Parts: sequence; structure tokens; C-alpha cells
Amino acid sequence: MPLKLLPFLFRAIALVILSLPLACTRSTPDQGTDSGGSVSQGGDASVTSGALGGSAGHGGVAGQSGDDLLSVPQGLSNTNVNGEDVGLTLVAFTLVQVTSGPKLYASVRNDGDTPACEAGMTTYFYDKNDQAITSSGSVLRSGRLYRMDDGTIISCVDPGQVAMAASTDLLASMTIDQLGYLKHLFPSFTVPGIVPIPGLSVSDLQTIVTNTGAAYTGNIINGLDSTVSAPSVTIFPVNRVGRPLGAAMATSSETFDLQPGGTWAFTTSAVDDPGANFVAYPIATIPN
Repeated sequence: MPLKLLPFLFRAIALVILSLPLACTRSTPDQGTDSGGSVSQGGDASVTSGALGGSAGHGGVAGQSGDDLLSVPQGLSNTNVNGEDVGLTLVAFTLVQVTSGPKLYASVRNDGDTPACEAGMTTYFYDKNDQAITSSGSVLRSGRLYRMDDGTIISCVDPGQVAMAASTDLLASMTIDQLGYLKHLFPSFTVPGIVPIPGLSVSDLQTIVTNTGAAYTGNIINGLDSTVSAPSVTIFPVNRVGRPLGAAMATSSETFDLQPGGTWAFTTSAVDDPGANFVAYPIATIPN
């Protein structure tokens, strides 16, 4: 992640992704999740644009993504390794098969009382004979930045916020048909004394039609008090209840520096399905 981070946080996240145990605080399951921490099948829980983690908006291309499904494929359970979600809660997910292999997209809400910092999602894939096939780790994208006492800037998921995760480098030989169920964990840290700070923000988001699908345009504004470099943005199309779609992510990136208060006008790559809504997450490299 292109942020200035403490080395021990990086090492700890890597260790957690390779192992199973992680302690969290207990949360109350919300509509759309069952008491076991799995996504309900066929639920109609609503995730409004304002609750989404980044800059949200409404898709401008009519037609698709009018469903209320919280999980795809339906019937494929995705439960917490420890029995139920606590603190960070899986809201919805999409597992889709493409030519290069499966891709997993998930929305995760912080049901805790404190920011979940440097948070990630680890997913374990099992076949119908209860045999482990593979595992994958991904970062939870929130767009929220905090400053520690020593000036280090870290990314956190705010209480009540929905963040997005994407695992796009899954085992190419794995097929969805062979899967029996999924399990997950959410490695994260509670960091005392952190202070929220302005970060990169997205404005004027719009959906446009291109000859290859739907793309997004908008502006990235540097709200930090320092120059950042290599700004980029990732946009997740979502359905009516906030499930990230399997239409891939729309992205755009640059290599230049962005001064404090500076603005970058972007146009993303195209996706097949623009969704009923979308949520955008800008990032950049913050110099030491």
C-alpha cells in the first residue's frame, strides 16, 4: 500500500495472513448477515451510498445490476474462521469465474467502536470434500487516513464504514464449481492516539459510455498538507444493496506529483456493468 507505514505493521499483517488466529471485539450481526458471520442468501439488506467507504455515487448508465443479492454465487457460504464476525463484518461478496481464474470482491463493515487500522481480508477456499485448495489476502480499501503521534500516516476503516476488498490473483486452476465453501478472517490493528486527517478526495464522479463499456470520470483533490506522487483511483461498481459486482474494477493512475490542494482529472478503464451505484477509493504515495 503506497502510504508511509510503520514496518512492524507490514510484518504483522503478513504474519496474520499466513496464519489463522486473530482476536477481535464482538459485534452485533446486522440485517443481511447471520449469527455465524456468513452472508445471508437472498437477503435484502440495504447499504446506502453514504455508508460506503469511499466517495459514492449513482451509476449513470441504465439497465444492469438491479438485483438485491448479497452473495454470488448464491448458496456458497463464506463464514468466519472463528465462528462469527466480530468487529469487522462481511456484508456481501461476489466470486466470479473469468478466463484467468476466479476473482473475489467483498464489502466489509466495521461494526466496532474504534477504527480498524491497516485492515485486510484473508479468504480460505475449500472444496466439496472439505479439503483446503488455496488462500488469498487482500487489503480493505477505506480512503480514511489517520496520523500517529510520530507523524506516520496509516489507513483505517472507521466505525460504521463499509470498505472494499478485491482478490484478483487467485489460483488460476481453481474453478468455482469445485468449491464447497469459503472462510475468512479480518486482520487489523487498534492504534491508540491516532488523529483523523484529510486525505485524497473524489469529486464530480460521473459514469460515461465508451466503445468498450462504462467508464468513470471525476477529480482527485489532494487534501493533505504535503505533496503526494503517483495518484490513482479504483472504482467498484455495486448493486442496489452494495455488493461489489464481478464486472472488474475501474482504475486510473498517473506518475506525476500532486501538490497540496491540487486536482487531477481522471478517466478510468471501462467495466461491462456500471452497477446501480459505485464507490471510489483514491490513493497516492506520501513521501517520507
